[in-house]
Amino acid sequence: MSMMEFGKRAVAAAAFAIALAAVVPGAFVSVAEAAGPAAPATATKAAATKADVGEILFEGEHYLKAAPGTVLKYSFERSVRDPDKVKPGFKDVVELTLEPGEAATKRNVIVTLFKGPQHRAAGPFDNVAFNPTAILMLELHLGDFAKLLGGNPRYFKNAIRTGMREAASAEPVKVKLGTGEVDGTQFTVRPYVNDPQKARMAAFSETVYRFTVSPEVPGVIYEIRITTPAPDGGAPLVEEVTRYVEN
Repeated sequence: MSMMEFGKRAVAAAAFAIALAAVVPGAFVSVAEAAGPAAPATATKAAATKADVGEILFEGEHYLKAAPGTVLKYSFERSVRDPDKVKPGFKDVVELTLEPGEAATKRNVIVTLFKGPQHRAAGPFDNVAFNPTAILMLELHLGDFAKLLGGNPRYFKNAIRTGMREAASAEPVKVKLGTGEVDGTQFTVRPYVNDPQKARMAAFSETVYRFTVSPEVPGVIYEIRITTPAPDGGAPLVEEVTRYVEN
């Protein structure tokens, strides 16, 4: 299945909706619905000043340091506090094989989404400039999240889009690469803290999404960490960590 090109999309939330639709048929949310009512210019500027995480993740040029022929590899680990109540934890890998696209900054991306019992079909993503790892891992997470809470995946996708657009924070971080460190940025989104269904979601309303990126990392995305903290302050109820692995 093909992923439409995002380079000319002006609204990151709309890009996220279209991207998710390309991964899972039937998940499509229209551009108009995803973008919502037009925001005043001042509000739009303020949101962009906070953190333009959607634009970075879904509209950026991520392959400036990842030539055709490169295989981007990510480790994945899901850990859970009580496997009797939620989907058990597991470890695996995600691999993206990059083939030449129609422009120097674009790639055709062949996806291997896990190699063990959890393997599932995904992609390919044709002629894209961005790294689809965030799309893949969010779609995986939201499928499990919706099953656990008995909700509609679209509801949670909308909440994340809104959080990315209006309430994301950003802070500079150091990222380990090679024998040293490089500069990166960590974006944090807490999409459910003010959700109307917060009481129904209970502890899962505190789920935090962290995206760490650096232009020095091939594929730009260094880590995606999704954490549901425990109310008692102990080990997280659920945590999923996807991290770039150097070849």
